Amino acid sequence: MLYVCKLHWHISPLRGTRWLELWEPAAEKCTAYGAKSWSLTRNDEDTLAYEQTMVWEDKADFERYWYSPEIAAARESVVAWYGIPLLPEWHTLIAAHSVGATTVV
Repeated sequence: MLYVCKLHWHISPLRGTRWLELWEPAAEKCTAYGAKSWSLTRNDEDTLAYEQTMVWEDKADFERYWYSPEIAAARESVVAWYGIPLLPEWHTLIAAHSVGATTVV
């Protein structure tokens, strides 16, 4: 069974670009802890709203990632830039399809 973890980031105005520069390497690091995939998206209508999505086989791997010293330090570096506390939201993956990986800059 696969689990989808979503983190809803609400980034302070004018900080999105800098937040992305600092947080993207930390988001990508989740694969070193067992994540099968990850993504960062920004809401088109509410440009302060970002979402981090990760797919895991084991929720404990997320805990290892999230509370690791390097990710804790990365969160500390951006803590003043988001206004809503981060609480993981878990979903069970029940269907999916992927044609290919595409990176959009």
